[in-house]
Amino acid sequence: MTTDGADLARLRRFNELAVLATVRAGGELRLAQIAERTGLARASVGEVVRGLVGNGWLEEKAPVVAGRGRPAHRYAFRADAGRVLGLDIGAHNVRVQLADLEGTVLASLRHRTEPELPRTKRLQAIERAIRDCLKQGSVSSDQVWATVAGSTGWVDGDGQILLSASIPDWAGVDLAGKLRTIVDGPIVVDNDSRLAALAEQRRGAGVGVADLVLLQAGRRTGLGLVIGGRPHRGFGSAAGDLSMHRVLKWESAIEYLLLCKAEPASGPTDDHVADVLVAAAEGDAEALVAVRRYVRELGVAAAAAASMIDPEVVVLGGSMSAHTELLLPLLERELELLCLRPPTVRGSTLGADSAALGAVCLALERLDTALLATGAGPLGPLARPAS
Repeated sequence: MTTDGADLARLRRFNELAVLATVRAGGELRLAQIAERTGLARASVGEVVRGLVGNGWLEEKAPVVAGRGRPAHRYAFRADAGRVLGLDIGAHNVRVQLADLEGTVLASLRHRTEPELPRTKRLQAIERAIRDCLKQGSVSSDQVWATVAGSTGWVDGDGQILLSASIPDWAGVDLAGKLRTIVDGPIVVDNDSRLAALAEQRRGAGVGVADLVLLQAGRRTGLGLVIGGRPHRGFGSAAGDLSMHRVLKWESAIEYLLLCKAEPASGPTDDHVADVLVAAAEGDAEALVAVRRYVRELGVAAAAAASMIDPEVVVLGGSMSAHTELLLPLLERELELLCLRPPTVRGSTLGADSAALGAVCLALERLDTALLATGAGPLGPLARPAS
């Protein structure tokens, strides 16, 4: 029985992808370690590694001397071959993170904005934040291989803002089009809460969880869904948006905290909501009533989502995640009352960076698809995919 060239090419590609995935997951590895983890023969691994080094996918590291014998060569993924950008665009902040092809964040910054900022000035602020982040990371725009931006509001599949409750004149902005004038490579725009949910599932409180609901709670509220390990967008990219459901009062629930006059024992700061939460944690009766009312409205919205998809975990994110000791027991109690099977409740481990990190995660996934889906033959040279 003979094997034709197409079969050999497919076999080589399969081996290359197995080796590449193993090295990316394991860091610097010796040939023997790669062979053990892939289950491939040492000779086959050596041949595949030489090809991947020649095409720029892997790099050979300096040998490490350990005891007697020849020092073993180690191989690592070429994470420095390109860069990705992750953005989080909200009413009060623009956050940008620059990462390498393994997702290691190399530069990060935040520019403050205000909800009333005109769209032209907001777009200028976004461009300035991107250029400042690239400068911080000593990277030129042509080194950016993919960019994902998370924005508050309803975003369509082409990267246009269809609706925004928190930024008055944001609807109608072609955000993807604007970003294409700033950086090269593919551009994706998505909802910020959805990207925050992805980040929690990949790197945060929901690692390894297939089904997850994220409550993005702070100055504004949002909800992101992960189903089957993937962010759920729905048919028209509106999944998770509960803003039209007037019976759910979670959009206005923050008023309970804003109108509360309680202060912490140490005195007020410039963040009144945080002051009320601290006062509640200290046992202030008025603050506790306000916090319980706030969490009750969050719980109704969370229970509505949880009852639909039966997630393993609900993650409390946003600025409220800094007060999990106070809020999580209250939220758990609400879900126990409203859900047939109450999910586990956890606080975010990523905090305010979650949406930008989720954008980085999605950029890397889109980039992997573009880089690796080049056909059934062996991998060619590592290079920026066509836009």
